[in-house]
Amino acid sequence: MDLAPATRMPRSRPTRTTSPPELGLDDLAHDFGIPDLRDRLAAVDDRIEDVLVRGDALLGEASVRVARNGGKRLRPLFTIVAAGLGDRFDDRVVSAAAAVELVQVGSLVHDDIVDEAATRRGRPTINAVEGMNHAVMAGDYILARAAELAASVSQQAAHLLAVTLGELCEGQVLEMRDAYDPGRTVEAHLASIHGKTAALFECACRLGADAGGLSEANVEHLARYGHAFGMGFQVLDDVLDLIGDADRLGKPVGTDIASGVYTLPVLTELAGPDGGRLRNLLAAAGGRDGSENGDAVARAMTLVQQSGSMAAALQAMDRYADDARRAVGHLNQTRIGEALGAFPRTYATWALEAFMDRRFLEVPLRGIG
Repeated sequence: MDLAPATRMPRSRPTRTTSPPELGLDDLAHDFGIPDLRDRLAAVDDRIEDVLVRGDALLGEASVRVARNGGKRLRPLFTIVAAGLGDRFDDRVVSAAAAVELVQVGSLVHDDIVDEAATRRGRPTINAVEGMNHAVMAGDYILARAAELAASVSQQAAHLLAVTLGELCEGQVLEMRDAYDPGRTVEAHLASIHGKTAALFECACRLGADAGGLSEANVEHLARYGHAFGMGFQVLDDVLDLIGDADRLGKPVGTDIASGVYTLPVLTELAGPDGGRLRNLLAAAGGRDGSENGDAVARAMTLVQQSGSMAAALQAMDRYADDARRAVGHLNQTRIGEALGAFPRTYATWALEAFMDRRFLEVPLRGIG
């Protein structure tokens, strides 16, 4: 089976709020032409909880708690939507979407351990409540359950998930290797983004397209779409770490600079005329020994915020949005294909409006040159 006929729905929209607390599922259901999208995502959440608490697992309670704190569910959304191109939503799609989300949740548990984070999205982490050893085991347990679900979908799905997990680890190690290095290249940064973020979005789309029975060519197109979206998603996330509102984000801003993770806006500024000044501020901001100079972090952030590198990063994000749109451009005769093409900019607009510090809405970001 390949593309399903597009169905049309009335073009009325629910009223949007000024700062939506979540990505509006009613809007997405309308845009993608999947009226029961909320129910489909709820089925994925149910599958996640079922597999985590099976047999009164000792690690189940903490694992479910962190899974319930899981954000926007974009990855399972893409699995569901990609399968929807083949007019399919069945048990295999639910398990594939749940597996992808569990990889994301398990990786976040491990991130919290590495970062020694006490909270995520305003709630205590496993390492803060149950302790570091419990968190290590819980992260591994969640990833094991993801592998189990993928194996229930198909041998190919299990293989793909395993490959993606390897890429995720490689991407994270690349970031750790280059920590506090002002000589980090943009190419090395993008390679890290590919592994730690884009690969899982690509996996989500590929699993959904395969479960939906799409042609091999369209599976590849959807995979390219997911990769491009993931690259732009991470660039946007890095931008919000510099100009976001901590209360809306539910986490502190400036953590990348403080932890020595130099992202695209910082690397762009380091290569510019004020690069020397920024290099000195970064050297004063902290180091691998765990020291941190809050004043130097704030001054480095201000320098980057007031430069053209912020606009340059947003332009890069926009190019990834174009790459994603082109990857599915031939599917625009379908309701889902049309919505997928528009979604990267829809998401970016929502995220900037919802999470940007209002001061930066009043002063437009200037370009380079």
